[in-house]
Amino acid sequence: MREVEGKVVLDQNEHLNLKPILEDGKFKFKCYPGISCFNECCHEIDVILTPFDVLRMKNQLGIKSDEFLAKYTHLQKLKGTDIPLVKLKMHDAEDKKNHCVFLCEKGCTVYESRPAVCRNYPTGLATQDPNSGESSNPFFIIEEKMCQGHFEKEEWTVDSWKKNQGVTELDELSKPWMELVARLKSCSLKDASDQKMNFFLMACFDLDTFSNFVFNSSFLQKFKIDEETTQKIKTDEEALLKFGFEWLKFVLFKEGSFQT
Repeated sequence: MREVEGKVVLDQNEHLNLKPILEDGKFKFKCYPGISCFNECCHEIDVILTPFDVLRMKNQLGIKSDEFLAKYTHLQKLKGTDIPLVKLKMHDAEDKKNHCVFLCEKGCTVYESRPAVCRNYPTGLATQDPNSGESSNPFFIIEEKMCQGHFEKEEWTVDSWKKNQGVTELDELSKPWMELVARLKSCSLKDASDQKMNFFLMACFDLDTFSNFVFNSSFLQKFKIDEETTQKIKTDEEALLKFGFEWLKFVLFKEGSFQT
C-alpha cells in the first residue's frame, strides 16, 4: 500500500518496512521491463492522487476532470477527518490480484503523467509539519518483499532519484495543497461544512468544473480579481489550480490575498 507522502497518511502504511535515510544518503534501486517483479508494485495498492496528478493525467487522456474522476477514481476521506481525497480505482481481476486501472502487460499506460507517489517510490517522507508542510524527519526507503529493485547496482540519493523521476517540480507545485490538507487535519475545523469540503474537492481535483464556477457564476463579481490574473487563469490550468489553492485559504481559514 503506497500513498501520498507525509504523516497525514503514513499511519496507514505501518506494515511496510520503512528504512530512514538522510537526504544525501544513498540507496540502490532500479526498475525496468524484464526485472522479475515488473508491475508487481501496481497490484493491491492505494494510490492517492495530488491535484497536479489529476490535472496531468486527465490532459494526457484528453478528457474533462469530472469524467476522469468518475471513470478512474474513488473518493475517500482522510482517516479521522472529513477531508476528501482522490484514490485511483483498481481493476477487479477474478483470477488474479486487483491492479491499477492504468496497468497493462507492458507497464503503465499513463507513464508520462504517472502520479507523484509512483514517481517517488521507493522513497517517502516520514512526517509532515501541519503549519508549514515541511518534513521534519528523515526520508525513508520503502522495502517490500516482492520488490527486486533494491538488489540492483544503480545507486541514488533522494535528490538524484527525484530529479530522475521528474518529481522535484511536482513536489514544489503540490506543496500548497499539502499545507491545506495538513492544516485541515491539525485544526479540526468545527465549521468545516459539507459545502466547504465540496469546494475543496472541486478546486483541487475537478478543475474544469472549478473553471466553470469561476467564469460562469457571480464569482468574479464577489471577489476583486485583477484583469491579468483573470486572463491567465482562463488559459493556464496550472495557474488556475494555484488560484484555487489561494481561494481555499480564504474559504477555509479566512486568510490569503482574496478580497471581497
